Amino acid sequence: MSAAEHPIWDILRGAAPLAPCSELLGMSVIEIAADGGRMKFQYQPTAAMTNPLGFVQGGFVTAMLDDVMAPALISTCPPETSIPTLEIKTSFIKGVVPGPVICEGWVVKKTRTVAFMAAELTSLEGDLLATATATFRIIAPKE
Repeated sequence: MSAAEHPIWDILRGAAPLAPCSELLGMSVIEIAADGGRMKFQYQPTAAMTNPLGFVQGGFVTAMLDDVMAPALISTCPPETSIPTLEIKTSFIKGVVPGPVICEGWVVKKTRTVAFMAAELTSLEGDLLATATATFRIIAPKE
C-alpha cells in the first residue's frame, strides 16, 4: 500500500469521522496538498477552552498546532505507520480568543525514522498568533 492509501485520507476527505480530539477542537479541512505533507485546517476554539483572562489556554493552542502537523506527516507514510510526537515547542505570539482560527502544518524534513515539522496558527485576518516546531518518530509497519 502507498501513502495515498493511508486511512487518514478518508478522515481528511470526510468519509470517516474525525478523531475525538480534532472534533473537540472544532477542526475542519480547508486545504490538503495533493500528495500530502502540508495541511491547512480551521479550528473553532470555544469559551470553555479559555483561561481566566479570556484567552484560549496554551495547551489547546499547542493541541491545534500538533493536530495539523500529525496528519501532514502521516499522509506521506504507508498505512499502519505510527508517528508519536517526540517533542514540540510552541511560541505564543498573540493571545488567541474563542472563534475561528486557521492552522497550517507542513513537513520540513523527513528521514526514514524521524520527521521535523512546523506549523502556524493565524487569525482569519492573517495575524500570526502562534507557531510550533516538532519532532516526530516514524515507526514503520513490520513486514
